[in-house]
This record gives sequence, C-alpha cells and structure tokens, in this order.
Amino acid sequence: MKTIDKYIAWSFIKSLCMASVAFTMLICITYIFDKISIVLKYKAPMKLLFVSLFYSLPAWISLTFPVAMLLAALFSIGNLARNNEITALRTAGIDTLRISASIIVIGLLLTAFFIFFNNTLVVNFNKQYTRIWKYEIKKQKRNLSESFNIVQTENDKIISAKLIDSKNEKITGFSMLLLDREHNIKEKLSSEEAVWENGYLLLKNPVWIFSGQKGNISIKQEKEAKIFFPKKPSEFITSKANPDEMSYREINELCIRMKKSGIPSHKENVYKHSKLARPIANLIMLLIGIPFAMKTAKTAKIFSFSVSIFLGFVYWGIESVGMALGMNNTWHPLMAAWFANALFLITASYLIYKNR
Repeated sequence: MKTIDKYIAWSFIKSLCMASVAFTMLICITYIFDKISIVLKYKAPMKLLFVSLFYSLPAWISLTFPVAMLLAALFSIGNLARNNEITALRTAGIDTLRISASIIVIGLLLTAFFIFFNNTLVVNFNKQYTRIWKYEIKKQKRNLSESFNIVQTENDKIISAKLIDSKNEKITGFSMLLLDREHNIKEKLSSEEAVWENGYLLLKNPVWIFSGQKGNISIKQEKEAKIFFPKKPSEFITSKANPDEMSYREINELCIRMKKSGIPSHKENVYKHSKLARPIANLIMLLIGIPFAMKTAKTAKIFSFSVSIFLGFVYWGIESVGMALGMNNTWHPLMAAWFANALFLITASYLIYKNR
C-alpha cells in the first residue's frame, strides 16, 4: 500500500504544482493590466509596478490556493479513475478515505503551513505592498502623527490624547482619569506633552486635579513630572491598523485591549477568526474534490477546471456574505468567519459518505 500511496501523492503534487503555476501566471497578467494605468497616471517608475506585484503575490497565493487544491484533486484522482485504477483499488476492498489518505496528509501539512504563512510572510508583504502604493507610487505624505479620538480604558484608568507621534513615542494633549471602585473620578491628570521612555511618561506642565470624599477639589501643577506607563503610545494607534497587516496574535491582543476599553470589537474579532478559517479552507476544498473527482471521472478536464473555478467563486461569495454579516454584528464573529468552511465541510462529508 505504501507504493500506491506514493504514486497517488506524487500524482497529486504534480497536479497541484501545475494548478498553482497556472493561477499565479493568471494573477500576474491580471494584476499588470489592472494596475498599469494607475502607475502611469501617477508617473511612477514602471519597476514599482513589478515590485508591488511581487509583494502582492503571497496574499493572492493564499487566496487562490484552496481552488488550486480542489483542481489538483480533480485532476489527479480523476486520472486514476479514468484509468480504472480507483475501481481496481475498490475491488481490493479499499475505501475512498484510505485511497486518498496520502493526499489528505499532504492537505493537512499544507494547511498547517498556510496558517504560519498567512501570519508571517503574508502580513509582512502586505505592509510593504501598502507602503509602495501609498508612498512610492501615489506619493502620499507620511503621517507619523495620528489623531486619537478613542478613549482607552485600562483597569481603573481612562486615557485619551489629541495627537500621537508613533515615531518619537510622544503624546500631545495627554489626559488620564483615575477611578475608584464605584467608577467615580478621584483624580485627573492632564499634560500639554508626554514623552514615553523605558516604561515611563515624562510629562510637561502636568496638572493634577484631586477630588476629595466631601466633594473638595484640589489642584497641583508642576513644570515636569514622571509617571509609570508601561504601554507605548504607538500601541494605541494599532486600533486603526489594517487587519490584513496584522498576525493572529497581534489582532487578538488588539481585541483584548478594545474589550477592556469598552470599545466594540466585533469587526476585529471577525478578522481574528478568519486568520484561522481561511487556511483550513485548503483542506476542506481538497475533501470536496476527492469524491467529486471519482463521480465525474469520465468528463473532460476542462469540466474539472470549470468546476474548480465555479466552486471557488461560490466559496468566496459565501465567505464574503458571512464576513459582512459579522462586520455589522448580525452574526457572531466565530460563525461569520467559519460559516463557509462549515457549509463546505458538511458538503464534503456527505459526498465522501455517498461515495464510499
């Protein structure tokens, strides 16, 4: 059986490589025709078009690879079925899952790889892609300071700022409220400017306002002061970051901070769950392809290609609907991110059961 497993696995790997190359070439051609007019409009060097294409490829590969897995399964298993090799194996008492065991193992390994791939290389390349288009092609000015309109709550503190300089870790218009156990304001600290250094904020012209138990108010003002402040000012800005440029760990930490602050985070939670759901789609599409290939073995290869593209669009459409329902808080983030996978997994399980 080891020889058969190797034979089936090698047939699948060859089909997968061919499908991946075909999709990558299609992406490159489409990308160039779609973006070349924009590059010419901004009179940017043509080499930036190809550099941006290079940095966009990991995200495109991650998006299209489930369809490549499906196509590879249809081609490889379909060829075996056309040559009556599947029939011979079934006659020997080997069922569908055992015949496909080596392919499923490859699918599991590739799924694990893409979980790592999506949260490392894709994230880093997306950042570079955005940088190239914003600052090198469209020549937008770099904005190192950002308005900070969100109030950040940390345990018994409410922190806000007018402006944050992420490069120099500086806050302009810093304000912090300290609360008692009943969430009443017991102290307010405000400063014109605050600079973060080694876990502390160096305050310029700070003013303390203390509220006593009997309603008495006292004011204290200094030229300079230093307070313990473990979080860097630049960490507050991540609430505005592009989820495609954040790993699962980073977006999970953001969701935790937003929850502590009382800030709605359903959109961020949808993106967080999708960071795991999307790589799993590789395995699910493979599981759909195996029984489908056995059922449609006598059809032409162009039919298999058409089915792969069609199912790919169906999957992306259902995923988009689920994500949209999660974004507007109609569905729970977990359901929104995993709905397409769950639907296709049920379909795959049914097809495998019927084909055994």
